[in-house]
Order: sequence, then structure tokens, then C-alpha cells
Amino acid sequence: MGVLLILVGLLGLASGGLKLRSRVRQSTGYSRIAVIEALLGAVTLVGSGVGLSRVRPLAWTLVVATISTIFLSTWIHARLVKNYVERREQSEELRLKAYLRSRDEA
Repeated sequence: MGVLLILVGLLGLASGGLKLRSRVRQSTGYSRIAVIEALLGAVTLVGSGVGLSRVRPLAWTLVVATISTIFLSTWIHARLVKNYVERREQSEELRLKAYLRSRDEA
């Protein structure tokens, strides 16, 4: 159980951290669910170090909560990235049309 807590904690921490980094680099701000995911990962990782694996119901609850948060955060992040890419492509299309129109008028 201790190894499972370590692995799930590392997964949550890394996944949340990468999502936060991605959102900040895209200048779309930070995601609260990614922050919660990273914090749950950190709590799970620390819990594995302090012997949380001996309390089975609490350990399993933490594992299930962390994995559920990872899946939810991934789904939300993928949806937001998809919307961001669509808006960017529409913006490029509008700029190209405006450029071609201005070039034809000149």
C-alpha cells in the first residue's frame, strides 16, 4: 500500500504541476482543479512517508480521491486546451482574411 501511495502521489503532483505550467505558459491563468490535484498529490506523497498506509480505509480513500481528481482535471484541461486552439485558429483565419482584403484593395 505504501508503494501505491508513493506512485499515486507522484502522479498527482507531476500531473498537476505540468497542467499549471501549461496554463501559465499559454497565458490563460492557473486552474484551481490543477492546484487541488497537485496538493492532493503532495498530501498523498507525504502520507506515504508518515505511515498512512497502515490506516487502510483512509489510505484507499486518499488514493481514490487523488486518482479521481487527476481524471477530472485532465478532462477539464483537455477541454480548455481544445477551446484555446480553436479560438487561436479562428483568430489566424480572421487576420489572414483581413490581410488579403487589404492587399486586394491596395
